[in-house]
Amino acid sequence: MRNKLIVMGITFLILIAITPLIFGKLMNSKYNQMLNDLREKGMQIKIVEDKSSYLQTDKILEVTIPSKILNTQGIIEEIKLNIETKFKNLPVTNVVFLGKLDKVILNEQFKNSEKELNKFLKKYIEFVVTTPNFRDYSYKFKDIIINNNPIVGIEHITGVFKNGELLKNKLNIKDIYVKDKKGFIEIKNFKNEFEGNEKNSLSKTNFNVNVDLNRFKLQIQNVYSTTKTVLTDVAKVNSTFGFKTLSVPNAVNADNFKVIAEVKGIETNLLKKLAQAKETEKDKYLEKIFEKGFSINIDSLLKDIKVMQRDFGGYNLNFNIKFLPTKNFREKLNNNNVDFIDAKLHLVTTPEIANILMNALPRSAFLFALAKKENGKVILNLEFKQGKLYSEGQLVK
Repeated sequence: MRNKLIVMGITFLILIAITPLIFGKLMNSKYNQMLNDLREKGMQIKIVEDKSSYLQTDKILEVTIPSKILNTQGIIEEIKLNIETKFKNLPVTNVVFLGKLDKVILNEQFKNSEKELNKFLKKYIEFVVTTPNFRDYSYKFKDIIINNNPIVGIEHITGVFKNGELLKNKLNIKDIYVKDKKGFIEIKNFKNEFEGNEKNSLSKTNFNVNVDLNRFKLQIQNVYSTTKTVLTDVAKVNSTFGFKTLSVPNAVNADNFKVIAEVKGIETNLLKKLAQAKETEKDKYLEKIFEKGFSINIDSLLKDIKVMQRDFGGYNLNFNIKFLPTKNFREKLNNNNVDFIDAKLHLVTTPEIANILMNALPRSAFLFALAKKENGKVILNLEFKQGKLYSEGQLVK
């Protein structure tokens, strides 16, 4: 029995002794694979200091993220980060990334702002990321509070990220605000969910808005937006924006507003080149896009709006515009030639809203004079093609 206990004890000590070595190798293998994957995507990663020991891996990285990954419309050339990575060489362990922004390099157009921007960002941008497996990450950013007049704050910034065939990210910000003695503007409970890959993506955002400023009060509840992108040979983008309720006490109340926009028919290759192009090169790709043609469809509705307790009703709108394949579209526009545009508009609303539109846009009175009146509604059907306007199928002269 004594010998068996000795053997078991020695075996246990050996396991304790070799565990950091074995699992340190395993975790480092996964860690190095992660670094190599990021390098393959275009990031520059240098190990500038290695403070690792037998029981713990501890390395400091200098990470450079170029503009082609950031996709910031050419405004940012690159971002530099300093990141310290730590993990215990044990079977079950979390890898911790302690990050700070080092520098943001802007393109020539914004160079004058670079010094001041970096002074601010270096002071405030810090984050901690934790992962148990290099697939699932949780992160938290340092609160950003600028105690000037006004006070500006972004607080409780947290999220989770999953790395797989689809990238998934959930970002939560409890409070974004600007405030001084006169009042405040704040965005509460900001949430964004994203999932996607190079060909498909879906982003959803939701938040509330509160304003109390110089006796003016505004509340917008459940503001939301959704953007779905499909990038095959031809791109298709669908975006939705809306809110559940809007209230200005004793003045305006609106319920269930929504607008949906869809763009399709643009070649994905051209769209990517346009997004990455410098300002001086954008026209070249716009010309190519118009040579191919594309379409935009917009649907919008408002259930109800009340002004000073008076009910104005709502509206339902559909607007479709097709840009037919054409060359030298800018030259045509400059010459007031719009024969490459086909458009249709269908609007159902109330007489009260029609009157508001006519007062705000006096030229629209001519169009509303063509509208039908049915069951207490104003119905406007317009079509524009080959440079001519039609109402209910009849040419408007």
